[in-house]
Amino acid sequence: MSVAELGRRTGIDKKRLWYILDGQREMRVDEFLKLCIALRMDPRSFVTREMIDGVAEATARSIGRSDNPNT
Repeated sequence: MSVAELGRRTGIDKKRLWYILDGQREMRVDEFLKLCIALRMDPRSFVTREMIDGVAEATARSIGRSDNPNT
């Protein structure tokens, strides 16, 4: 599939899409999800167990800090 066709299917400008695919721009979450839909890929297949654990730990720390007025 061409970049132009992928851009058309996702609604992502083809120039921006090219920069993302070439590593010159970071992909936003909405762009990632649009690409997954266009390519019929489950976004969860890109998430590792370590990523899930890291988010859970960061969330727990964040919640713990917000409950403590002394931090």
